[in-house]
Amino acid sequence: MNLYIESIEGGTYIAAVGESGADTYLREKHSDSLSFQCINSIKLQVENMHFDKIWLKQNTPYEEMCGLKSSDESLVIELDWR
Repeated sequence: MNLYIESIEGGTYIAAVGESGADTYLREKHSDSLSFQCINSIKLQVENMHFDKIWLKQNTPYEEMCGLKSSDESLVIELDWR
């Protein structure tokens, strides 16, 4: 099982687990979603779970900021979770 973390606007993160994609998002008991203010908060939330890989997805406006055509592709990197 993998952990997928996505950086969204405002310095907030959401997280999901799955085998080949973000299949099941982390949620609170009485809420539709669970958001985090830092990656360390996600780490504490899932500390008892084992993951094969942890992925971070960030939508970056780098091309647009440099005056290039904006890309629809997101930056996806594997995190070292130790």
